[in-house]
Amino acid sequence: MLKGQEYVAEYHNSLREAGKASPYWNYPLIAELDSVRLSRYRVVGHYTRFEASVLNELKDARNRIVSGLDHHSHHRENHLVWAAPGSGKTYFVEQIADALGDALEYREINLAKFDASAFDAALSDATRTRRPTLCLVDEVDAHGGEAWPYEVLMPYLDANLAGTAHVVFVIAGSSGFSLEGMKQRIRSRPKGADVLSRIPASNQFTIAPLGFGDRVLVALSQLHTAGAAIGHDIQAVEKLGLYYVAVTDRLASARQLQEFAAAAVERVPRGDDRVKYDHLFVPGDPENKRFWVDVSTVARDLVNSYVTLEA
Repeated sequence: MLKGQEYVAEYHNSLREAGKASPYWNYPLIAELDSVRLSRYRVVGHYTRFEASVLNELKDARNRIVSGLDHHSHHRENHLVWAAPGSGKTYFVEQIADALGDALEYREINLAKFDASAFDAALSDATRTRRPTLCLVDEVDAHGGEAWPYEVLMPYLDANLAGTAHVVFVIAGSSGFSLEGMKQRIRSRPKGADVLSRIPASNQFTIAPLGFGDRVLVALSQLHTAGAAIGHDIQAVEKLGLYYVAVTDRLASARQLQEFAAAAVERVPRGDDRVKYDHLFVPGDPENKRFWVDVSTVARDLVNSYVTLEA
């Protein structure tokens, strides 16, 4: 009981000092973890989500996308997704493509990186392949001051109607703070309403921001995947290391966590199947000591305590 009272006191002290929610609030989730079966949280491939509602909504979205690739029809197969920055929307679509393997072609078009002619050429290429094609059009809300993006995009959303193309478009963006906000911005631009009219309401969905539990899962999944990529079987992760990953703002996105995990696994000695807290840092990195000083009063029990992984 005393330990619990000390924990609450430490939380409130931190809250007063920081003027915002403290990461200490999430300590119990890490402390009580013993093992994690990643398959329980898997949406597709290596993409995982912690909250059951988010997990199941994204599984449904995955199924609708895959259905459009499995069955060649003369109907539009267009999807619209709003995703919070860092929530892994690109990785989500990539994992759908990877799971289907050689059965399809995958194209990724980032509108922000294209001018009108290059955008038109990339879309044309995506609709002329011989196999079913999954095409991600990312940052669809880019070039806000110009008229051409949706004028170019719109006719390609009808590609399946002629019966010669078999393409599923996933159109993604992050503007407007919500799906409805992004749709309002699209609708206000030339041909924006026409673009939206070609995407059924049932094919419009949101990818929620990564929560604390998601960041823990992504860290575990990425550490396991990074190890497998170099032939290093990772079976356990020190809880203090997970705690660091989950509360560190610079690791808030799935892509940042992926790169961080790959570097950490390379520091694990050959023959060891555990990722320790110290493996997260290059030798001498002052961040290692700084974080420990910050959390040592409440997180001491996370040292030399491990979460085991089950794929």
